[in-house]
Amino acid sequence: RPVYFTFSNTIYHQLIRGFGRSAEAMESSSVRSRRGDSGSSTGAAAAEKNQAAARVEKEGGATAAMDQSFILAALDSPSDENGAQLNVSAGRIQFRVATLNCWAIPYIWPFGSANRVLRLERLSDQLMKEQYDVIGLQELWSEADFLDLAARVVTIYPYSHYFHSGFTGSGVSVLSKHPIVSTLMNRYSLNGFAHHIHRGDWFGGKVVGMAELEVGEMRVHFYSTHLHAEYNRQNDLYLPHRLAQSFELSQFVRHTSRGADLVILTGDFNLEPDDLGYRIILSNTHLLDAWRELHGYTPDATAFADGMTCDRPDNCYTKKSMLEKLGDGKRLDYIMYKNGRMHAELTRCETTLNRIPGEDINFSDHAGVEATFEIDATERQLSTSWEHNRPLIHDAIQILGEGEARASFDRKLFIGLAIILLLCICGSLALDVHFEYLSPYLSVFRFFIALFIAFCLWYGFLGLKMEQKALKGAKHSMEKLLND
Repeated sequence: RPVYFTFSNTIYHQLIRGFGRSAEAMESSSVRSRRGDSGSSTGAAAAEKNQAAARVEKEGGATAAMDQSFILAALDSPSDENGAQLNVSAGRIQFRVATLNCWAIPYIWPFGSANRVLRLERLSDQLMKEQYDVIGLQELWSEADFLDLAARVVTIYPYSHYFHSGFTGSGVSVLSKHPIVSTLMNRYSLNGFAHHIHRGDWFGGKVVGMAELEVGEMRVHFYSTHLHAEYNRQNDLYLPHRLAQSFELSQFVRHTSRGADLVILTGDFNLEPDDLGYRIILSNTHLLDAWRELHGYTPDATAFADGMTCDRPDNCYTKKSMLEKLGDGKRLDYIMYKNGRMHAELTRCETTLNRIPGEDINFSDHAGVEATFEIDATERQLSTSWEHNRPLIHDAIQILGEGEARASFDRKLFIGLAIILLLCICGSLALDVHFEYLSPYLSVFRFFIALFIAFCLWYGFLGLKMEQKALKGAKHSMEKLLND
């Protein structure tokens, strides 16, 4: 991490004036190269900056002994032609963030997402218009869709990253105006069940991804994630998995955000504000929910309805059964934040990217969320409002223990079923002797039973054992927190 020296305002402005022409030439060259690359262009931009810095040192004479990290920071000041300029007013930097679950399953309807290609095209147009500083996207399951979207918006968002995971891809990605200087990903240890093919969560390999952004002299740790879906709130089979994911997410943010100037967590959590997992995330990370900070914990009916992000009545993809059950919808998508070394004031948080302008369809089956921060680099303040860990962790440990017991029972069930089916195959061999005309049918029967036996043995001995260990690991990590 670069160490920045403190210079007086007079020296700073002298440097900016002295480096103006070189910086302008460097940025113009950077824009031309970025437009030809839709992927992660952080390395190329860094190389250009190093070359520009070398030219500056050569031309500047007296500035040759200056710290290069400060020179590079100066070159990132508000004069960037490619749209990455900082929005500065009265010494405060405006920083705009957005998140959206894109619902982009790359198969033909009804197996995939309806109007996927059109919606992604319109989304790229809207992102160009909005010009956020950084966007977290989820459910971009196809890397090709991500690359196409990134190529469409590269002139405004020259930096991008896709987090690869699982069989289909994690679907989680980041688009940014500002350089992404490093990334880190954590794949959740529990992601649903392999045999629940109709759900697909296990194949996606849900993750939390971090992108470290260089915003002028600041380092912003930006996170995007997607947790396991709920499907049935009354009989939530995946609750232990989602709780374990919530805890892993909170631990990941807690341990990777130290030293950041600003921490922002975004994504589709598949959690409602009164869920245990939601409270564990806030409690363990000391993050603040941007929507609640501006609209309150007991908002009026209008604000409450406006804050919903899924199954909204104004979304054309919302099922009628969900409208009858939920009314206004659910709030599942969030922007959470906390101050690090610098003080950020939340000035705006609203839903966004809902209905496509001029169309009768929506950008996705979710609405997005956007937030605006005003950052004052001269102040230092930490977030101070959060729930106490202990009662939440106790409840989570109990639920994870129940999940562990269920996994143990399922192991015995699948292994026992494999043994019973094996006996059935042995019995069918005896039938071949007495009923030869059934032999072809019995062979087909044995083939499919053998496949099912193989799955039962794999899932009983390996799959469920791995689930048991992951649940036990999450439970033991929670118990460690209680010993603090």
